[in-house]
This record gives sequence, structure tokens and C-alpha cells, in this order.
Amino acid sequence: MASYQQGTPINITDTFTVEEVLTDPTNITWTILNPDGTTTIYTEVSLQVEHVGVGEWILHLDPPADPGDYEYDVDATGAVVASRQGGFTVLANVATGPDVSWAVVGPCTPWASAQDVWNCCGQPTTTIGEGSFAEECPVDMTQYALEASQVLYELSARLYAGQCEKTVRPCIQQWCGLQVLSRGYVVWPWYELGWTGSFWNWPGWRNGCGCSPLSQVLLSGYPVREITEVKIDGAVVAPDEYRLDERRWLTRMADVDGNVQLWPACQRLDLADTESGTFSITYRYGQDPPVTGIHAAAQLGCELYRACTGGECILPSGATRVTRQGVTIERGGFTQWGYKGSTWQTGLSLVDAFLNSYNRPGLMRRPTIYSPDGPKFARSVGQ
Repeated sequence: MASYQQGTPINITDTFTVEEVLTDPTNITWTILNPDGTTTIYTEVSLQVEHVGVGEWILHLDPPADPGDYEYDVDATGAVVASRQGGFTVLANVATGPDVSWAVVGPCTPWASAQDVWNCCGQPTTTIGEGSFAEECPVDMTQYALEASQVLYELSARLYAGQCEKTVRPCIQQWCGLQVLSRGYVVWPWYELGWTGSFWNWPGWRNGCGCSPLSQVLLSGYPVREITEVKIDGAVVAPDEYRLDERRWLTRMADVDGNVQLWPACQRLDLADTESGTFSITYRYGQDPPVTGIHAAAQLGCELYRACTGGECILPSGATRVTRQGVTIERGGFTQWGYKGSTWQTGLSLVDAFLNSYNRPGLMRRPTIYSPDGPKFARSVGQ
């Protein structure tokens, strides 16, 4: 019996051979028996019935509202009466609540794969089915890999987000930093000559090198890994017309004749980036965790699996004294687990090695410097 997910349209196809109907039947009727005992009848004149060939019809059912087992009879009436019987099952959807994936914190991609966690945990299996249908299958470690990645991402100062992607719509956000003298002279800020904000800066002033202006956009999310696409007026800009500097600045290159080209200084943010008068940049950013971080996530994911399934887990549960086979071990309470003074002591060797190597001070996030009159990042629009 075929199975369908609740909310999925269902198509039932029945074909009658020439021997059964001799010629095309003049009428066809589907009778659907619903799980609640009621019946619904569809005929060839119904909009849901499609005649696609000699002796062949398709019933296009709207998504059934109720889960359960459905039975049906289909009868074709012509020179000869023929019938079919069948059924299908509608599986109830699992309630997942509202989509809040955009608000979930953590890395953009998991540090360790389910395979990494499974291998580190000794490749545990679980029994699926019963009797002669029983078989041993690998335990799915996807959830534990994700959980371990989220924990280590937070504990390592949020440095390793993996590969992220975003689309930004650069524009001038403010006009400031200028001083107009009484005689009409305009004094520009020392760090750039041009618009204060995201672009057409003079790196000769900002970096102390170069002698010609460059148009640049400051991209958030260090390091920028790849510029996927740049569009101006809805048209894709050729990759040889720009370059990436310092893993954060998108620089506009001169044209084939050597003339300076500038990024647009303003755009219509109320229009999609496929329209005229718009400017967008799509790019990938974020740093992958080191190999020790991947191994640490695999070890932590394995311990989370054991803690959830009642296995022997070395994660602290609040006990300060453990006696096993005549050996007594004293350890700190759960409130002291993890970071102690100036070192990480989680009890997991790979996790400790990683955190003590890459975040020994126990920082919550990388240090940042903010200046209200400094260059601004290009921002995304909408939610």
C-alpha cells in the first residue's frame, strides 16, 4: 500500500486493457472510503479526473485532511464492465512549530558530520523491525553532530562559523565626516576621500598606498571566501570587473581602457535586485574549524549520544566522587565544569586540547572595535 505525507496531493492512475473494456468506456467512477467511514465519489465529469489515453485515467486528489488508511474502488462502464480496488495510507505530519531557523544561533554548517560522530563513538547500531524483518542499522548521529557543533562554536568565541552565504544591498547610509569652511573649502576625513560609508573609498588614504581612487564595498563576515554574484540594474557583472581585497573589501576594477569604474552610490531598495536601479552582492564567508575542532565535535557528539541513551558517559552529572572497581575519583561539581581559572577542563581530551589551543582565555566572542564615523558594512535588506 502506497504511503503519502499529510498535505501532499495524491494521483491515482488506473488502466483497463482492451480485452477488459473492448472500447473506451463511456464512464468511470472512483469511490474513496475515508478513514472516518464516509465515502467520496468522483466521476469522469469531475475536474479531478483526467482521461489520458485509451482505457487510462488519472484521479487527482487534493491533499487529504485526515491521516489514516484510505480504500478505493474504480469502475469503468462501457461495452464491458471492469473494476479495480486499491488503497493508500496518509501519514500525519509531525508538528514542528513555526519556522524560526533564521533566529537559531550557531555555526552555518556543522563542524563534524554524522559519520564523524558515529566513527568516534565506535560505530553503534540499533535494531530496526521485528522477527525475520529485524536488521541492524547504524545509529543516526546527525542531531548529536549539530548539538556538539553549536556548543563548541559558542565556547570557542564564535570564531568558526563554517561556510555562510548572504546577499547584501550596499548603499550610502549617511553623509557625515565633512567640514565646510567659511570660504567654501570642503575638508574630508583622513581615512577616506569620498562618501563616508561602504564605498568608493580611496585606499591610498586608508592604507597609505596607491595613487588613484578605488571604489570599494566593505563586506561583513570575515573572512569572505568567495564572491558568488554581483548584479547592477539586474544584470550580472563579469567576475573580471572586480576583485576581493583583504578578505573583506570588494574592489571595482578599471575597464578595458583603463578608466576608473565606481560602484553605484545609491539604489532602489524597495525593488528586487533583478530590477533596474538596484545593486546587490552575493558572497560566501566564514572560517572552517581546525582539524582538532572537528575531532573535538565528534567526541562531544558521541558523549551527548551516550548521555541521551543511557550509555556510559564521561560528561559530569553533578557527582563529585565516583568509585568504580575499587578506584575512587574526586572531581568538581557541575557548576565548575568546563573552564577553570585559566584552562579548559571538560574531561574530554580532544575538547580540552582544542579549546586550550584556540580559546585559552575563555572569550565569548572575538574582540571588536566600533567607531561611529568609520566605514560601515554593506547590509542585507528585508528579514
